[in-house]
Amino acid sequence: MATLIFTTWKFDSAKTPNQVKATQESFLYLTQTERCLRKNVTLNLDLGNRSKCRCDVVVLSYKAECREYRPAHFTYLFDNTTTWGSGRNRLFFHALERNTNYVYYIFLDDDISLKFNKRATPAMRQLSPIQAFQNWLLDYEPAVGVMDYSNNPAKSLIQLNWKICNKNLVNHTSVTSPIIYFDPVINAFHAKAVVHIFPLDTRFEQVIYNPLHRPYPRSHTGTNKAWREFIKDVKRDVPERFANHSLLREFKKDPRLYTRKSQTYCMNVTRHEEIVPFAHFVREEDKRTTFNID
Repeated sequence: MATLIFTTWKFDSAKTPNQVKATQESFLYLTQTERCLRKNVTLNLDLGNRSKCRCDVVVLSYKAECREYRPAHFTYLFDNTTTWGSGRNRLFFHALERNTNYVYYIFLDDDISLKFNKRATPAMRQLSPIQAFQNWLLDYEPAVGVMDYSNNPAKSLIQLNWKICNKNLVNHTSVTSPIIYFDPVINAFHAKAVVHIFPLDTRFEQVIYNPLHRPYPRSHTGTNKAWREFIKDVKRDVPERFANHSLLREFKKDPRLYTRKSQTYCMNVTRHEEIVPFAHFVREEDKRTTFNID
């Protein structure tokens, strides 16, 4: 079972986000499992109580149909032809068909267990981890909000920010940290962002992932090649002014180095920042112009 802690955009659980009022059904949870969603996952994420989770839940079964009792806000789909990526795409297209104004679409694996890290405050612990995460999402409204594994704590990301950025310019009190490389174990996509990210490109699943849902892949062979191909597609589809943008060039040159040293980690994050495609490219252009960076 994957045990996760809070990090953010990443979200640091040592800070307490403002309490946020939200209407029911602010969140749509989307996951895949062999047959029926595990009860411990439902309990850990408060998914069984609709008023508590403020959510609907969609589960794609890929080995056998689930015929067990499920709450009214649960929907089960069945497709035994899907891979991990095509399964998430199936969930995405189903979500669009629901025609419901969710704020966040939360894609997650079916074997996770959430807990706070050691820096969590007593106030945070008055809530369940998933409640705190949901409140943070509504308080900040990132394009994508993520959690990470307990062996990849927020402290490591903060140290990376300090290393790459001017340490004096890093906001030590912020509950957020920009991140560009993260596991898809549980990601929350804002309604304004999800349609720009999905459907997922599944061309390379048999190279970098096991084509079946189980067991999970043990190798990242072919990842760099796949990333470079993705960048080619991005360059083809972006507005012409960004086709030769430095961020795309740097990523294509050395994808792994980019994830370790990119200036993207130095972005300033504010609450309710407008979600606009390619806005980050514009900010990077402005920064390079201001500081005469070639």
